[in-house]
Amino acid sequence: MAFSKNILQIEGSMANVSMYRMHGTDKLVVRTKGGPTKEQIKTLPQFQVLRQNNNEWAGCTLMGSQIRWSFKVMNRLEDYSVTGALNAICKEVQKLDTENEQGKRAIRLSEHKSMILGFPFSKKQVLESVLRVPYETSLDRQSVKAEIHIPEMNADMYLYNFRKLPYYRIVTSLCGVSDTLIPEGGKNYEFPFEGCYDPDHGVFESAWMPTLGMQPAMNITLECPREEYPIPDEVTLLLCVGIEFGKSGSGNIISGVKYAGTGKIVRVG
Repeated sequence: MAFSKNILQIEGSMANVSMYRMHGTDKLVVRTKGGPTKEQIKTLPQFQVLRQNNNEWAGCTLMGSQIRWSFKVMNRLEDYSVTGALNAICKEVQKLDTENEQGKRAIRLSEHKSMILGFPFSKKQVLESVLRVPYETSLDRQSVKAEIHIPEMNADMYLYNFRKLPYYRIVTSLCGVSDTLIPEGGKNYEFPFEGCYDPDHGVFESAWMPTLGMQPAMNITLECPREEYPIPDEVTLLLCVGIEFGKSGSGNIISGVKYAGTGKIVRVG
């Protein structure tokens, strides 16, 4: 059944067409129904390429989910479909594999780290446009340690409080992600070093601070415990920095406001 929003907007299903809205876009999404059955796709020769593409895409979504999980503390800063954007990057990395056959190409992020550097958690706000002081970062792969320095600042001048909220805090994370590939003799994509790093460690959240007045300098040290030493070549380290705005709620407890934040992957190693 389709529902008319106005004379030009319809949402729902009509004949073989579905119309709906998706977070992250203000446009109406229109899709057609039908197509081959799952059994036909699995067995018929004419769908061989489709099967290969589907298998590779499964690897991309697996890798994309792993990356997003690695910086899960940043998920609340997202204001668009980050998962879709990560899947797209993983697909581009996968295309660069010239060693494996179609349908089994690996996603070796460790060999193409620059493709994830600068990945944003917000499309509406850029981190450097909100936190307008020259912060410094460093990442040491050998010790799995990161340093972040944010200088003293006058929040009235150097903090862009785009939602006009009374509080903010700095959020950072350091974690590792494993390349994704199909092992020799296998059929499904796997992480050679799954669970190498725990996303609950290597995380720092500052105290809530007022969005007005002078704020002291911050020196943050992140260290991610490792199960493998030295770090496997197939693991990529991601250092993320974000800023989150909040307000007081019940019991004067400060909590973050949805879509009121920004951040990005500032270093890879």
